[in-house]
Amino acid sequence: MNNQEAKLILQGYRPNGEDASAPFFAEALEQSQRDPELQKWFAEEMLLNTRLQARLESAIPIPPGLKSDLLALQKTVWPPPWWFQPMKLAAAAVILLSLGAIFLLISRNPTQVASFRNTMAHSSTQTQEHVVFESNDLAKIQQWLQARNMETNFDLPATLQAGTPQGCRVVNWNGHQATMLCFMLNGEHMDLFVMDQAGLPNFPANGAPQFASANGLMTAMWANGGKVYLLTGQSKELLQKVLQQT
Repeated sequence: MNNQEAKLILQGYRPNGEDASAPFFAEALEQSQRDPELQKWFAEEMLLNTRLQARLESAIPIPPGLKSDLLALQKTVWPPPWWFQPMKLAAAAVILLSLGAIFLLISRNPTQVASFRNTMAHSSTQTQEHVVFESNDLAKIQQWLQARNMETNFDLPATLQAGTPQGCRVVNWNGHQATMLCFMLNGEHMDLFVMDQAGLPNFPANGAPQFASANGLMTAMWANGGKVYLLTGQSKELLQKVLQQT
């Protein structure tokens, strides 16, 4: 994980310390401890968030006599406000729901995508038990996965089909399971991860692969046929070459 990825994750960290034990922030917090520059940025970010929170709490002081005024209003019959009218209330609800959906799409999707990418890249760099089932026979690999209720009906890039499989494993992420297929292609180690798109419902389907670095590897991520694919390798050029021949 680099500093830019760590900052993206730590921007959602709450200054009250409630997220200190959350697994999602663990790797980013470790990165901030290792890098003095990131540690300084994180401290300034927490200080800014704390000040903003304090200002918001003090921005609207509670006026004296508010309770008695509210109780007095119960005895007064007011005409229903515009937003209480059924049609206008329904329209306002639609607008609020739409804004909420847009906000979730913008704010949560990048964080979830980064988490998935980092977890898969970390699995790709593991040397011990890198694969649980070792085999150079793709058919046997598929049988092993099917025996564990893992789907094998996915689009394997044609270039990888010409490579030599090394084995597979199942990687858990955020309550979902992803299949990892390990390959050697012209002496280059590559891993392909496949997960049902229900785990990342907001990731764009049928779009161009998104390239990003994670844990010292280059990754390419795309969605097709109801599944999310992530390919790891040493360079962007290598991944582009593999995907251009699918």
